[in-house]
Amino acid sequence: MIRTVLAGMMAVMLMALAAPAMAASFDCAAASTPFEHTICDNPDLSRADEVLAKSFATAIGGLTKEATATMRADQRAWLDFAGRACTDDAQPLKQGTFTTDQVDCLTRIFENRSRRLADSRMIGGHRFYLHSTFSVMPDPQAASDPNSSWKVATHEVTTPLLDSDDPLAEAFNAFVEKQAAELASGSGDEETSDGTNDTELRLSVHQAVSNRISLELYSYQYGHGAAHGNWAITYVHYLTDENRVVEARDVFAADGWQQKLQQLTVEELRSNLGEWLMLDDEKYIADIVIDPARWDFESDYGLTIQFNPYEVSPYAYGAPTIMIAWEKLEDLLAENADLIRYAY
Repeated sequence: MIRTVLAGMMAVMLMALAAPAMAASFDCAAASTPFEHTICDNPDLSRADEVLAKSFATAIGGLTKEATATMRADQRAWLDFAGRACTDDAQPLKQGTFTTDQVDCLTRIFENRSRRLADSRMIGGHRFYLHSTFSVMPDPQAASDPNSSWKVATHEVTTPLLDSDDPLAEAFNAFVEKQAAELASGSGDEETSDGTNDTELRLSVHQAVSNRISLELYSYQYGHGAAHGNWAITYVHYLTDENRVVEARDVFAADGWQQKLQQLTVEELRSNLGEWLMLDDEKYIADIVIDPARWDFESDYGLTIQFNPYEVSPYAYGAPTIMIAWEKLEDLLAENADLIRYAY
C-alpha cells in the first residue's frame, strides 16, 4: 500500500514537472524579459496576473468591436506602463532582476488594474466601458540621491464611456471626454503631475437611473517623501435628457435653503463625528454644503453630503459623510426636485 501511494505521488510530481509553466496571460516557457520572468517566478505576482487576465476578459465581455478595440489598446498601454512603473528610471528592465520591493510594487499595480477593470460593466441598463491613459516619468530628485525610495512618478486617468451608437451615448461620451480633458489639464502643471508626484484621477459610474448618470470622481496625489497622499471624492451628476450637470436650483428653491441646509449638516456632523469633529467656524463648510458636487442621491431616504479628509475631521478619520432625511428638507425643495432625487 505504501509503495503504491508513493508511486502515485511520484507520478503526479513528474507530471507537474513535465507540464509547461504557465502564467495567466502567457506561456512562462517563452518568457524572455525580466518583467515576464518576474511574473512567472513570484507566486503573488503570478496570481495577480491570473486575476488580471480574468478581470480583463470579463471587462470586455459583451462589448462592441469598437469598444473592445479601445480597451485592448488601453491594456497594451497599461502593460507598457506596468513594465516601467516599478523600475529605477521609468524604462523597462532589460537585464537583471526586480528587487523584492519592486515585485511588491508590481503586484500592487496589477491588483489596482483589476479593481479598475471592474468598472467596465452593466449598470442601470447601460453598458459602460473604460478609457484610460498612463504615464511614467523619472523623479529628478532621485538622480542626486541613489538611496531615494521614489525613483519614478506614475500618473493615471480613467473615465467611463457608453458602449452604444445612440444620441445619448454620443452626448454622454463627449461630455465625459471634455471632463477628462479638463481634469488632465488641471493636473498637468509642474506642481501636481511632474516627476515628484504620483497622481490618479478616476471617474466611475456611481449611479445610473432613468434621467441621470452620477459619476464619482476620485482624485489622488502623493508628493514623494510626504507622510501620506491626499485624496478626495466628489460627484458629477449628468442629466441625460438635458445634456448638462445638476445644479443646486434643480433640487432646492426656498428662500434661505442654504442656511437651513448648513444648519442641518452641522447637527448631523456633531451627532455622527462626536469628538472627531474639527469645525471651529461653521462658515468654513458653507460653500461645501451647497455644492451639488458634494451631494449623493443614491439613497431614497435622504441627501448624503460628502466631505473629504481634513475638512471637518482629522486625516485618520477619512472622508466623512452625513445624511439628512428628505423629510427634514421637504419645505426647501424645488418643484421638480423628485426628478433628481428619485429619478421619476
